[in-house]
Amino acid sequence: MKRAGRILSKSGKLLAGTIAFVVVSVTCGILGSVLLLPLATVGSAVADTGRTVVDQVDDDLEMPRLSEKSYLLASDGTLLTSFYSQNRVVVSLEQISQHMQDAVVALEDRRFWEHSGVDVLGMARAFIHNSAQDGSTQGASTLTQQFVKNSLIQEAMAAGDRAAADAAIDKSYVRKLKEAKMAVSLERKYSKKEVLEGYLNIAQFGPSQYGVEAASLYYFGIHAAELSIVQAATIAATTQSPNNLDPVNYPAENQSRRDTALAAMAREGYISQAEYDEAVAQQVADTLNVTPTEGGCEAADPQFHAGFFCDYVVREILNSEAFGADAAEREALLEGGGLTITTTLDVSAQAYAWEAVNAQVPYDDESGVGHALTAVEPGTGRIRAMAQNRWYKSGTTDDPNYTSVNYNVDQPYGGSMGFQPGSTFKPFILAAWLEAGHSLNEPFDGSKTTYSPGYFKASCRDGGRVGEAKAWTIRGGARKGATAYTATAGSWNASYAAMEYKLDMCDIQDLLNRLGIARADGAEWELIPSMVLGTNLVSPLTMATGYATFAAGGLYCAETSIEAVTKADGEALELPERSCTQALDPGVAAGVNAALQRVVTSGTGTNAALTDGRPVAGKTGTTDNSRAAWFCGYTPQLATAVWTGYPGEQKILSGKIGGKWYGGAYGGDIAAPTFKKFMSWVMDGKEKIGFDRPPVDIERGKMRPIPNVMGRDLDSAIKQLEEAGFQVVTGDGAYSDTVSAGTVLEQSPTGSAYPGTTITLTLSLGPAPAPPPEPTPTPPPEAIPRE
Repeated sequence: MKRAGRILSKSGKLLAGTIAFVVVSVTCGILGSVLLLPLATVGSAVADTGRTVVDQVDDDLEMPRLSEKSYLLASDGTLLTSFYSQNRVVVSLEQISQHMQDAVVALEDRRFWEHSGVDVLGMARAFIHNSAQDGSTQGASTLTQQFVKNSLIQEAMAAGDRAAADAAIDKSYVRKLKEAKMAVSLERKYSKKEVLEGYLNIAQFGPSQYGVEAASLYYFGIHAAELSIVQAATIAATTQSPNNLDPVNYPAENQSRRDTALAAMAREGYISQAEYDEAVAQQVADTLNVTPTEGGCEAADPQFHAGFFCDYVVREILNSEAFGADAAEREALLEGGGLTITTTLDVSAQAYAWEAVNAQVPYDDESGVGHALTAVEPGTGRIRAMAQNRWYKSGTTDDPNYTSVNYNVDQPYGGSMGFQPGSTFKPFILAAWLEAGHSLNEPFDGSKTTYSPGYFKASCRDGGRVGEAKAWTIRGGARKGATAYTATAGSWNASYAAMEYKLDMCDIQDLLNRLGIARADGAEWELIPSMVLGTNLVSPLTMATGYATFAAGGLYCAETSIEAVTKADGEALELPERSCTQALDPGVAAGVNAALQRVVTSGTGTNAALTDGRPVAGKTGTTDNSRAAWFCGYTPQLATAVWTGYPGEQKILSGKIGGKWYGGAYGGDIAAPTFKKFMSWVMDGKEKIGFDRPPVDIERGKMRPIPNVMGRDLDSAIKQLEEAGFQVVTGDGAYSDTVSAGTVLEQSPTGSAYPGTTITLTLSLGPAPAPPPEPTPTPPPEAIPRE
């Protein structure tokens, strides 16, 4: 019974195979009138079904757009990394060695140059073999049919149609019929060379290598045009089973198939007997020069330390409608569109940035302190460097030296919720101060340290005022005779609060919007008085962009990481137009620059002065209890923001950090030296450019009348002059018969003067006292006569 069953099974397979062959033969129009005539009746119904299915096939197949890797380049064209769903590099047939072409044809489709898309003899052989034998099978698909199958899979995967992709790899005879019809149609439309080129680019030649160029680069570290006989045969061997015939993991299995390919090449006359003998004698393992193909942002980190910048670029693409209607479409374009993305990154500046942040606080520092730097080009918004003292790692990790969180950017772009900027926020208040008509030298009373709730003007808010929930007390920087110059250089908190008090908080918010200064967490600004001390959460990139606006004379350019994008066919992808607007009057920007230069020359930021002595402006910043420390600064050519703190924690920057001990680190302690290192390196050799001097009315204010206080008592005279913006000193008194004592007799100067001018008052001492009476002369003593 068992033997009978085996015979029946064998006969059944033969019958089924013969029926299938009839179907194919009918479809291809080559069924001989006498071939298998006894079985014609049996197979006619199946053949009719086959014709119906095949007639429904849309055989107008175009050469598919292949999924092709995209490249991320630095501004100078240096390759940073690549992105791909399929590791493929499309090349022309002229860029593929003749040995590679011959190896595939000899091994996979020896009659390729003769048939019209379907090898009838090969199909007949395969069908008869597969029907009559147990276990082993033979393939019958031509290179053209394989190309059709791979094209259908490619199109289905690109459309996200998994069912269609599964149908394309179905092994049924019906699928073979569809494939055959499309192959014949394809060869009517395209030449043999075009079909071979398509196949060599679309087929899989290794576990994750698609197309012969990618395989050649991976297995041998050379281009497909350079492949030798043995190398070509090794690659051709993989396509039958890309995973199981991988020469790296399965060298013996690959070598067996490779030798078959070499024998086929010799049989077809593509190589001589001597070439065959030389090639077959080589061990596969000895011929390999494996060059791993790494992609994604992690691959940009080891050499260029650009993993976080790369991640920002990817997120900029995924958030931009220029790359597709939605995130899924944009990701598909990035990973399969063959884009060449030229970024704004300066590889030299990036190397300096990495070295500078790690010189100050190494990535493996026991303190766990984070340290980040972003550099933006004024006048363009181009991001030139972005580094932090961590290694980039996508996803989550327990290793504290690695993270996927980009400390430099806003939360929607892979960043944290942001950090309080401390006093680095004061220059924006300074800009609003100057816009409101105040000057750098204007004196004001900065001694007030406590403000009641709802004490600050805010015309855009209900009630017209805003304030803290309770009385606000400011620590440090209380000066009665402050100016914007001195308050900025010394970073006087109370004095800056006094400046803010004289402004409309809504004007400050408007200025921030014009300069692109937004919260890193996407929330609305907390419009409260303490914002002058940097209480809202921001990112280093935002601060660098804001300071770049000062450096560019008030020209705000939105930050950008992408210079240009070209598609696989070389066509440029249209990007959103770069946005640059004159956000500040150039005179106001010049005033901010002048004040911030004094911070570096004689204020809290002297540790940021560059080694070559070039003009530089900047501001230190330290939050309450030293939980974060900053330095943001710039030359006219580059603006850089440096942050130091504990990522995700509110801890004091104290103890041993970067090999030094701190009781509580300030912006001038860690961030400023990092700025100095980076900027000194990156600006070395570049032209020294100074800042424009601010207009007189920005620096000194507009000439204003000096109140005439002659005849007034001293207290009221001083009050009136100070309210008018002048400083007062008293000189020596003078007598006057007409002006009462204790009142002002003279003032100098008079007329008009710049705000802050010192007015000297001379007080009346009253009428001059009468001179003392002339003394009565004493008569000489009378002479006494002698007796």
